[in-house]
Amino acid sequence: MEKRTKIVATTGPASEKPEILRELIREGVNVFRLNFSHKSHEEADGAVAMIREARAEIGVPVAIMADIKGPAVRLYGYAQDLPIQAGTELVVESRDPAGIEKLVSDEASRVFTNLPDIDRICSPGQKIILMDGYFTGSVLAKGRKSVTIRIENKGSLRPKAHFTIPGADYPIPFLTEKDLADIMWAVSNDIDYLALSFVRCAADIEEVRRLIQRAAVSSGRKSVIKLIAKIESARGLSNIDEIIREADGIMVARGDMGVEMPLETVPIAQKKIIRKGYLAAKPVITATQMLESMIENPMPTRAEASDVANACFDSTSAVMLSGETAIGKYPVQVVRTMRSIVLAVEKEFDYDDFHQDIPPEVKTGDIPAIMSYNAVSVAYLCKAKALIVLTETGHAARLLSRLRPRMPIYAFLSDEKLYNQLALNWGVLPLLHSGKGVRLDEVVGEAITICKAKGLLTSGDKAVIVAGLPLSQQGSTNMIRVETVS
Repeated sequence: MEKRTKIVATTGPASEKPEILRELIREGVNVFRLNFSHKSHEEADGAVAMIREARAEIGVPVAIMADIKGPAVRLYGYAQDLPIQAGTELVVESRDPAGIEKLVSDEASRVFTNLPDIDRICSPGQKIILMDGYFTGSVLAKGRKSVTIRIENKGSLRPKAHFTIPGADYPIPFLTEKDLADIMWAVSNDIDYLALSFVRCAADIEEVRRLIQRAAVSSGRKSVIKLIAKIESARGLSNIDEIIREADGIMVARGDMGVEMPLETVPIAQKKIIRKGYLAAKPVITATQMLESMIENPMPTRAEASDVANACFDSTSAVMLSGETAIGKYPVQVVRTMRSIVLAVEKEFDYDDFHQDIPPEVKTGDIPAIMSYNAVSVAYLCKAKALIVLTETGHAARLLSRLRPRMPIYAFLSDEKLYNQLALNWGVLPLLHSGKGVRLDEVVGEAITICKAKGLLTSGDKAVIVAGLPLSQQGSTNMIRVETVS
């Protein structure tokens, strides 16, 4: 396993070709993201089919993530770019979200928003951000369900531009009608991960989990989609502990976070979220503008390279590419570049220091937590080449992953769904075994045989085995064993 930090790549016109997807996987993509802010179900069907064919052909685990649009606040009422001058005044009026996309304003200076009762949310002097920070302005006056804003800089305001009131708690439902339809699509297509935009609290995640379970029951099957909570607002950050407890993973969505919160707080929030996430054994994805200049250029800026490197030094589980692989000119090159940065950091990372500084609450707790910490300690002491974990649910692999060991974690399981889902977890290489073994020696023997056949272990190598007895019982990690490969 060449790298430990995983790469998430967004699909789009630049990458949704079978030969490009295969190249992206070979260059190090572990998760493909489908962005439903820009993708129809028909387009997603085609992308999923190509990804599944590519990962099967290459024979490696690759997860598929559907990123749900969420409760975005936007501007409507104009079909073409609006020319804006410094000092331009716009009236922004609340309208019913149903049918708002078809409305056309009869005044160039009046636009509409799907945010209800905007006059109750805004006050004169309040800062306003448009189009993800391309425009800034402030509220001049309030009217009936409307506000007048003055824009401070010139440019072209695109249709459906984002409308942001920093620090505001928008009185809109967490899930839109489109989100509900997209979630149903994800359930019916057995997608591995669902990324939820603008998560505010644990209740938002619980709502989606109940919805997924109801949809699965009605279709007569069990759904094991894992939920990634995107942290994009001050409220989400303030509730980060309860969100981490409820979610299966976290995304540090720095784009919207940078307009919803003061820009200077974003790097601090990133470090805080990454640490809290991995200590909770939940994967954390660092996202947005990581190598954005490579949408147009074959090389990144030095600042972008440092950004990726610093996220890896912070021990993020994964780094994400958005427009770089969706619409960029160099989708394969950008993944190759990201991988080279990741490898350079992992070569310099102080694994021993990390292990020494693991907080006490991670070393103790329940039996699986205690066993995972001691398994890594034993692996260091006996200079093991790998940790081999036999897991039914993936939990034991995630407990080892949060400890960021120097040696790779080979997670053996028999469930293909979990095999692909674990592709997101730092340092974990999922491997399928037959599932036929009933005795520990049989399963360990098969695992070592597979590792030797794949060139992962050779004769004389030591491997630390982590498992639960009895083997078929979930959540029973209670055994550590050292094997020397014959």
